[in-house]
Amino acid sequence: MVKKIYTKTGDQGKTALINGERLPKNSLVFEVLGTLDEFNASLSLVVLKLEAAASVVTNTTLFATQKKLLLALQNELFKLGAEVAASPKVKLSDDFVELLEKEIDLLQNDLGENWHYKFVLPGGSEISAFLDLSRTICRRLERRIVTLDNERDVREVILKFVNRTSDYLYTLRTWINEELKIEETEFTP
Repeated sequence: MVKKIYTKTGDQGKTALINGERLPKNSLVFEVLGTLDEFNASLSLVVLKLEAAASVVTNTTLFATQKKLLLALQNELFKLGAEVAASPKVKLSDDFVELLEKEIDLLQNDLGENWHYKFVLPGGSEISAFLDLSRTICRRLERRIVTLDNERDVREVILKFVNRTSDYLYTLRTWINEELKIEETEFTP
């Protein structure tokens, strides 16, 4: 017999963390987990758009590297979710934060003088618009995690990971627009 997806244990507005603790579904921890799920789902669109964009650029190797990194990032987000949901076994490590920092540096170096610290309007290309959307969801996730940290201790690596992830997504969108020869539109006050 196939195991059913519905358990009926959440019908009263409560659900369980991995450690078995049952909490109301509107608890902050589930807000974090829901935002994390939304962020991860948005990255799936980025991966699809990245595949399409890779066919029109010259640096296909670096594009392929970014796809692998984004898929690895999605996997790390599952680890983050497990840790937030009180898993005693699954934890984020500093290794992925270091990997993101190296990739940010690589993309910035590839941008060279085209790298800028100006405010640019979101988008430019379709994939960069999706990256901007994912980045803003990631920033909201970061805010929710900081709020959760006020309620219960969140390990520092989690905050670093989410912050570095949004930095990576911004750098990636800028690099992709450059690769696609899209001129960024700067904010004019």
